[in-house]
Amino acid sequence: MPAGWVTFLQMVPWTEVIKNAPKVAEGAVKLWNTVSKKNVAGQADAQVAVIDEQSELEVQAERLARAEAQVLVLQEEMLQSTQVIKELAAQNAQLVKQVEVNRKAVAVLGVVVALLAVGLVTQAVALFAV
Repeated sequence: MPAGWVTFLQMVPWTEVIKNAPKVAEGAVKLWNTVSKKNVAGQADAQVAVIDEQSELEVQAERLARAEAQVLVLQEEMLQSTQVIKELAAQNAQLVKQVEVNRKAVAVLGVVVALLAVGLVTQAVALFAV
C-alpha cells in the first residue's frame, strides 16, 4: 500500500504545484476582497423608505422586504464561503510546501539508506572474503 502512495506522489508535478500555490492563494484573496466590498455600501439604499397605504403597494413592499432579507442572508453566506475558500487556499499552499519538504527528506533518507546498505554489503563481503 505505501508503494502505491509513493508512486502516486512521484507522478504529481511538484514544481508546478509549488509554483502555482501562491497564485491560488492570491486568487482567493482577490475573490475575498471583491466579494466583501461588493454591495456592502448599497445595502442601506436598497431598503424601502416609505410604504404607501394602498394594499397593492403593501403587498409589493412586503414581498420586496422578504426578497431583500433573503439577499442579505445569501450575501452573508457568500462572504462566509469566500472566507473559507481563502483559508483553504492558504492551508493548501502550506500543505504543498510541507509535502515538498517531506519529499526532499524522503529522497535524502533514501540516499542515506542506500549508502548504508552498500557499506553493510561491503563489510559483509570483506568479512567473508577473509
